[in-house]
This record gives sequence, C-alpha cells and structure tokens, in this order.
Amino acid sequence: MPRNTLGPFLSFKEKYLRRVLDGDKKVTIRLGALRPRFQLVYIVCCDMIYGEAIITGVEYLRLRDVPLDVLRADGFNSLEEALAELKSLYPDISANDIVSVVRFIVVRRYERPVPTSLAGKRQ
Repeated sequence: MPRNTLGPFLSFKEKYLRRVLDGDKKVTIRLGALRPRFQLVYIVCCDMIYGEAIITGVEYLRLRDVPLDVLRADGFNSLEEALAELKSLYPDISANDIVSVVRFIVVRRYERPVPTSLAGKRQ
C-alpha cells in the first residue's frame, strides 16, 4: 500500500475547528495511507495555527469499513454523510478507497492564533 506523509500541520475546515480545540473531535479521516512524520503537530485552519496536538494512532481502512463509532467521533452520523463531506475535499473519493483514521489529542491551545509561516520560530 503506497503511503504519503503527514507533515507538521493537521489542517481542519473552519466549521470543525471549535470541536477540535474543545476536545470533542479527536479523530479525522484523510484520503490515502498517511504516515505521520511527527507525533506533535500543529492544529491549523485558514493558514493560522491554533494549537498543538499529539497523534496517538493511525489506522488504515477502506472508507466503507470505518466503524460507525469512528465516523461519529469524526462528526458524521453515517458512511453516506462522511462520503458526502469527504467528496468536498477529495472529489474522486469512493467508499472503496483506503483512508487514514488519524487519532489525536489537543495538548495546547494558543491564546491567539499565529500564522503558519511562524511555525517553529521563536518570537
């Protein structure tokens, strides 16, 4: 199974950011088999860093095989709902595609977001 890497940024749409930062969303489903390069990653939305998270695990499944409890942890009530949302990000995705179920825990929330261009730089 070919794998791509997941870099230092874990990006989210604005509509999911609050749930991520509040700790309500601890799972994200991404297309393909992604191998995290880092355990500690930045939580990013709209080119701004809002905090840091630790990736606690990654599981590789066909989208159709992702259990309902995992879909719900990612904010979906069904496979059909997940597929519809994922198609907005990955237009060619199908239920047969391999996805990465990335589990994470937010360990730090920033008082004010910082631009991604400042990632890793001291201020």
